[in-house]
Amino acid sequence: MVGHILEREIIFKLSKALEDIDVEVMHCEVSFAALKSGIEEKMPSVMRFYLVGSKKDREKAVQKIEKLAKDTDCRIDYIRERTG
Repeated sequence: MVGHILEREIIFKLSKALEDIDVEVMHCEVSFAALKSGIEEKMPSVMRFYLVGSKKDREKAVQKIEKLAKDTDCRIDYIRERTG
């Protein structure tokens, strides 16, 4: 997810959005080029993570994440399903 992750409290909103779905957000990383630019919303940050759970629950979670991204002016940069 790309956007103003910290400033718009996306991490907390993501946790709330997924609380009723049996998935876990793993290896969550938030990165930004410069702290000041990120805090002042001059430059977006990037949040990377893995969803762990059944395929059905991951699909539900992705729908919630897409809605959250839209509602907070963020975007989903890349989604990849890993099997095996």
